[in-house]
Amino acid sequence: MERIWMKNWPSFVPAEVSYPRGRKPIFEYLRDNAREFPDRTAIIFYGKEVTYGELDRMSDIFANFLLDSGFKKGDCIALFMPSCPQYHIAHYGINKMGGVIAPCSPLFKEWEITYELKDSGAKAIVTLDLLHSVAAGACKECGIKNIIVTSLHDFLPKETAMNPVPIMSFPKMTYPETIEFMDILAGYASTPVKADVGLDDPVQLQYTGGTTGLPKGAILTHGGKLFKVAALMNIMNADAAYIGCQEANLSCLAILPTFHIAGMLGSVDTMIALGNTQVLLVMFDPVTAMQAIERYKLQFFQAAVPMNIAIMDHPERKKYDLTSLKLCLTTSFGVQLTADIARRWKEDTGGCVLAEAAYGLTETHTFDSFMPLDKPKYKPGCQGIPIPGQSIKIVSWEDRFKEVPVGDMGEIVLNNPAVMKGYLNKPLETKNTLIDGWVYTGDMGRFDNDGYLYFLGRKKEMIKVSGFSVFPEEVETFLLRHEAVDKVAVIGAPDVKKGEVIKAFIVLKTEFKGKIKSEDIIAWAKEGISSYKVPQTIDFRDELPMSGVGKVLRRVLLEEEVNKNKKA
Repeated sequence: MERIWMKNWPSFVPAEVSYPRGRKPIFEYLRDNAREFPDRTAIIFYGKEVTYGELDRMSDIFANFLLDSGFKKGDCIALFMPSCPQYHIAHYGINKMGGVIAPCSPLFKEWEITYELKDSGAKAIVTLDLLHSVAAGACKECGIKNIIVTSLHDFLPKETAMNPVPIMSFPKMTYPETIEFMDILAGYASTPVKADVGLDDPVQLQYTGGTTGLPKGAILTHGGKLFKVAALMNIMNADAAYIGCQEANLSCLAILPTFHIAGMLGSVDTMIALGNTQVLLVMFDPVTAMQAIERYKLQFFQAAVPMNIAIMDHPERKKYDLTSLKLCLTTSFGVQLTADIARRWKEDTGGCVLAEAAYGLTETHTFDSFMPLDKPKYKPGCQGIPIPGQSIKIVSWEDRFKEVPVGDMGEIVLNNPAVMKGYLNKPLETKNTLIDGWVYTGDMGRFDNDGYLYFLGRKKEMIKVSGFSVFPEEVETFLLRHEAVDKVAVIGAPDVKKGEVIKAFIVLKTEFKGKIKSEDIIAWAKEGISSYKVPQTIDFRDELPMSGVGKVLRRVLLEEEVNKNKKA
């Protein structure tokens, strides 16, 4: 299609992607930064500081450990922990020796992580000590013998500079038949690893989902990561200059989880490539975030709209000075960013610009659009304009090769140098999604006459719960393990506060009818699946709506819920 967005291209943003430190893997950007400013702080973790020189050295040590232990280029290593410096160290160490990262959500229960470990063929796992029981059970089933354990206390100061998170109250724990992360850092050489890592080599398996329900491992490459990091570096530098931040080292608040593609691209990759100093938090807490902003005079904040609102509405808000903030790029998870919210935020912080961050998906290494700061829009679903080097078109649902007129709704289709190689072990799903280098997203969208992209919803039956993606068939597969469940269908039911909540429709086995309550199944589910995947409500039915070929018609159930809400 015609690149109609170019008529509104910001004059201060380069129209082509440039590579500030050359075309090479992002771990080489870390090495360059460590040579140029080894004593600059890269990460602040509740008061503990890690410099660029230390991050580079410790990731080299981890890379040497992996090689000395017999791991080789192409081996997959799973990371099973929340945001912490160890995540960055392991991430770059694995990259440097040519390994492939498989990020796993620390919210996973054993059943979930077992699936991803088996599918990825992971050879080892780096886990938080508090998650060891889950990791050990999954590794036993998968035959993984290399379990590396770390604790948040390994990188915490004696006295934290901000409010600690509750899990920090648990002492460090050690386990037999595991390898201590800190023993690795103390016992291996820091000699820079010289592995033959090319831009076309896989860098990570990022799990996503889709029409088949169960998560799929998108194969992302070093070259794809480089392209997205470079594009984000270009735009971040341009935006910073536009709003008046002239400092070479932008100070950032990193809250989005690093196991998620957006948090990884922002915190682990781009902030490090830029040479920024980031305050890294395990999870969002409004008071801790305000403490960090005030103490370290932070200028940039990567957020989600509920975080912005939680800060503004907090009863202790006026105790903290947030005037150092200059730019906050946020995502409309659950709550839509509006002009009123942006105005409130700017007034509340003393001038910080608030804008929608981006549209993106795992299969393209995310960050496929950006909001021009000179002409921001705050309309529902507006995601800004395509990034440099990005092609986006809207095609007909009936004919996937026919573009629809500007303004019409259709399927969002993307092409850029960061597009995945495919889904691991899933050739049919790859064939249906990746066509001639274009990713067919299954997302509904349109362009307006100014070239701004709008995300209008998911054609796929994916559910968004508090910013997390939940796939109905995954929850259904899990619920079918309950002895009382005969048939089940899961939908995202509309919810005023959260946008969507999970609702399950269950047909009980005959012998359990009248003998079990919905609360019993919900309580059981909480023990075996991540909290955000647990159904909020369950309806018992005698039958489920089915198609002629025996497929459950979730859309019929969703229509029932929508109509019920309209009547209410």
